[in-house]
Parts: sequence; C-alpha cells; structure tokens
Amino acid sequence: MATTAKVNPDLLGDISKGSDLKHVQLKEKNPLPSKEDVQQEKNHQQLVDGVEKFDASKLKQVETQEKVVLPDPSVIAKEKTETELRERIGSFNKNDLSHAQTVEKTVLPKAEDVKQEKTHQQLLTGVTNFDHDQLSQTQTKERTVLPDTSTINQEKQDIEMRKSIEGYHKDNLKKTDCVEKIHLPSKDEIDQEKRLSSGV
Repeated sequence: MATTAKVNPDLLGDISKGSDLKHVQLKEKNPLPSKEDVQQEKNHQQLVDGVEKFDASKLKQVETQEKVVLPDPSVIAKEKTETELRERIGSFNKNDLSHAQTVEKTVLPKAEDVKQEKTHQQLLTGVTNFDHDQLSQTQTKERTVLPDTSTINQEKQDIEMRKSIEGYHKDNLKKTDCVEKIHLPSKDEIDQEKRLSSGV
C-alpha cells in the first residue's frame, strides 16, 4: 500500500490562489556577436592556421652556449669570512666564559622631584578633604547686554547685502569689453633710463 506525504496546508492554499498570478510574456534572446567579436575570432583563427601550417624546415639550428659567471674576489673573500665565523662559533668552548654577577641599581629621585611630588600630594589631599561648610553663599546676577543702535544697523546692512547678493539675477549684468593698453616708453624715456643706469 502506497503512502502519501502530508502537504503543508498553507502551501496548498497558495497554489489554489493561482488566479492572482500575472501573465508574463517570455522573450527569447539570441544575441549576435558584435563586429569586434567577429574580428577577434577571425584573428584568432588566422593565428591558429598560421601555427598549424608553419614550415618547420625554415627554422635555423642554434647551439646553446652556457655561460658560467664566476664571482669576483670580494664576494669570495666575504663568503670565506662568513664560513670561518660559522666554524668558530660552532667550535666555541663555553667553559672559557667568565661568570658575571648582575647588579641591579635603584636610582633615587632628586630633591626637586621629591618636593614636586609632595606639593602634588598636598594639593590632592586638600581637594579631597575640602570642607564645603567654609564656602559662602553668593548671588549670581545675570546681565544681558543689548547691542547699541549702530551695531543693529550694521547687522541689518549685512543681512540686506547678503540677500541682494543671493537674489541677484545674471540678466541684470551689462556686457563690457576689456581693452588691453600697453604703454611703450618714448625715445626720451629710453635715453634717460640709459643715462641713469650708466651713472652719467
């Protein structure tokens, strides 16, 4: 006897509401290759054909020359020194070392540092143990200083100036032509300059 699987009733309810679905028009797209893709494929095919049809008999026989680069004397000397150092370190006798005793030295603060620390400590103690009963009651008087008329007028002018600048229309501008004037010196001015520079 075959058993049927239980189906979620919410899922069955959603399936039965199939009339609420919207119809969608499917469009098949078969994009054709672009001109660049076609050209690239042609170039690739020509390259493959060129490699396949290449005549190997046109190749020249070449003998490979192996070049051995020998190190210069400074490199050889450096390697020798490193080798000797390694050998000496490896064969070093630890019994030749002398025993050393480590002595810890405590640096005491100067009198100036001690005095500064005492002053700081007294200040902290004074602030911490301060008696609030020694404070006297004071009345704070709030005073509002109003600006004088010249300051108010100046602010008004500034506000009006900003508004006129922000609301200015470009259409109100007049077209102007710039004329460049180049002043060339006269013959007399040149002669006078020459005399002054020569000191005559």
